Amino acid sequence: MKCKKFYKPVALMLAAPLVLSGCATTNTAIGCVSGAVVGALGTFVVTGDPKKAVIGAGVGFIAGCGVGYYLDKREEELAKLAEESSLKPEFERISNNEVNGASFSGDATKNVIASQLSLSTEKPMFDSGKDQITDPEQLANLRKFLKGYVKSLDKASKLYVVGHTDSSGPAAFNQRLSEKRAKFIADELVKAGANRDRLFFEGVGESQPVASNLTNEGKSKNRRFELVDVLMDAKDESAQANTVSDEQVIQVASAKKTRIENVTNDLPVTNKTEKSLPKPIVTVSNNRRPTSLGLQGVKLEEFDKNYVMTALGEKKEEQFMTFFTAANASESDFMGSCAYAAPVVQSSLKPYNGKPIQKAKVADSINNLYGTAWYGMAGTTAITLGPIGIEKNNLNPTHKPYFSFYKQYDGSATKADLKYPVSVETYRGNGTVLVRMFAQDDNALMRCSDVVFSTDGSTQTQATAVIYQENNELMAKAFNMNLVKG
Repeated sequence: MKCKKFYKPVALMLAAPLVLSGCATTNTAIGCVSGAVVGALGTFVVTGDPKKAVIGAGVGFIAGCGVGYYLDKREEELAKLAEESSLKPEFERISNNEVNGASFSGDATKNVIASQLSLSTEKPMFDSGKDQITDPEQLANLRKFLKGYVKSLDKASKLYVVGHTDSSGPAAFNQRLSEKRAKFIADELVKAGANRDRLFFEGVGESQPVASNLTNEGKSKNRRFELVDVLMDAKDESAQANTVSDEQVIQVASAKKTRIENVTNDLPVTNKTEKSLPKPIVTVSNNRRPTSLGLQGVKLEEFDKNYVMTALGEKKEEQFMTFFTAANASESDFMGSCAYAAPVVQSSLKPYNGKPIQKAKVADSINNLYGTAWYGMAGTTAITLGPIGIEKNNLNPTHKPYFSFYKQYDGSATKADLKYPVSVETYRGNGTVLVRMFAQDDNALMRCSDVVFSTDGSTQTQATAVIYQENNELMAKAFNMNLVKG
């Protein structure tokens, strides 16, 4: 067989580690060379295509050097470009591991599957209620940056744009507004040269705050967008040799929506006022309806604000405290409870080209959360929850559960006194998952519940809290639930 010549880009890729900056070690250079050689030769042998060998060399180069080194250099260049464009960049990375799945980190170097960039300016890019950037100078600066950003993308990457709002206005309106903002940025990326077939966008409304929505400054920070570069994952067997799979984009999108910071960043004011606390649920007078769940809880303001979040894991709690310190909030202000939240309006990932997304295969569920039922005693009331089903990789709920309450339970009751269907939201902890549920019946005595499950197969919950109404007051009850076997 007559051998074909490698294209010049392959040779350049193989030579690149020899001229890396002084911060690169000899071992890094050797790893880069080895990875590039293996990637290029392996692809060339399989395909016989020198153009595809270039891609193989690039993937091997990153794998050999370590994706951390690659991202360090890229973030350095993008930070310089942002400064030249009068923008302030913030970088985060999403890495994937078997224990905690896809999670965020500022400086991850292993198993990194995506790189997120958030841009800000002294003046907010989006005015309140607006879905476009109308300031001519800001728009010119953004376009300058996006042109360089698109050029820096790896040819195998896919790009995911996320739009956000503050909490002003109805949640459903904010979700639609955030999607329009994401679409506006996606349009600008296409104008800058982005491949529309590798571009996705989504609006997540007010559900992912990075600052308190109780101040104008915090609200302006929350009116933002993010660019997420979804990178080639060497372990993704479903990905083709020259592109990131849609499955991986879905995984990254799920990681953003299930990060636990989404439910802890909306801090209350230090000096609380009556307006900063939730209003009691209005009771509908009806003699045929029970007025108590019999849970024997405490008033909401007396409930341990750290109870649920502490159960998510020490590592995560340390990250939360770092945020609170930066936000000048004290530990006593930490309210990670469903009592101070509303159900998140669901959003969906959308491809820019309008073609159907190649959805992920049916994922395995967490062993102890595979359509299971749970049982516990709260005061004199027995409570059952189920079925609970959570996908292992993306934490997507697979079942629609009910909370059932058996008052004055003596072990013989077979029919619940009250049974409430609930919505389900999931958030990833450290070897745990927070399942947040809201009663879908506006007249329900139960308002919401936070349950922390272990992801290691444990048959007991790490924390369970129910927020409910009793005598026109909001109450809270903490208890444990156990897996119902058989």
